[in-house]
Amino acid sequence: MSFPPSHSLDLPEEVQDLLTRYVARINENWSTDLGGLLLFGSAARGDFITGRSNLNMLLLVRCLSVDLLQRAGQMHQEWGKHQIVAPLLMTEDDLDRSRSLFPLEFLQMTQHHVVLAGQDPFVQLHIDKNRLAWQCEQELMANLLRLRQRFIEGSGRIEAINALLILSITAVLPCIRGLLYIMEQPSKGKDIEILEGLPATFQFDSTTFLEILHIKRGLSGPGSLEWTNVYSRYLQSMELFSNRIQEIRKEGRL
Repeated sequence: MSFPPSHSLDLPEEVQDLLTRYVARINENWSTDLGGLLLFGSAARGDFITGRSNLNMLLLVRCLSVDLLQRAGQMHQEWGKHQIVAPLLMTEDDLDRSRSLFPLEFLQMTQHHVVLAGQDPFVQLHIDKNRLAWQCEQELMANLLRLRQRFIEGSGRIEAINALLILSITAVLPCIRGLLYIMEQPSKGKDIEILEGLPATFQFDSTTFLEILHIKRGLSGPGSLEWTNVYSRYLQSMELFSNRIQEIRKEGRL
């Protein structure tokens, strides 16, 4: 079994114990099929929030079959209740094709992952920056449109606004990291570090983005009468940020 030392993961002890048991079970049941098991997402990035975050796994297998998927489903019945989401099952060929088809998602896994078993498939793999830039801008625009549409769907209810803002900032952060990567600026690190660096890199006030991140992390929350105002500030910030990205493109920096 290949497992990183405890000090290399910024996770509570009970979560690390859970991962140790999960890796042992994977090695026991999948040894002949397993190419690699990787942890990615907030837990690998240092942004894991107990009770709020999930544990995301990439399971690299030598070949896929219905039998293998059924075995994965049986494991998920046991481990899904422990914040471990259904693993992303991929072959090496799937992974190679994903570089160009999903460059943003690929970048996030490349930059923030921990090898729990097997080999690291992300060593020396190239990401097409032109495709990445296109996907980042597309995702930002889609996010902005969803902000408007889902506010209408939720009729401005507090619980709907809360969920909408959290989903939005979660989707925006990878786009920001991708844009920073293209501009050859620091794109790794915790979410708060990325947002705090926006004024210097993009000449953009990230105060409202940070406000929503704090809400997501359970560090703050507006009063019941303030949610619409928070939404309004965030929507305006998203519009301004989208426009700022267009300006940066015109400047030839993307």
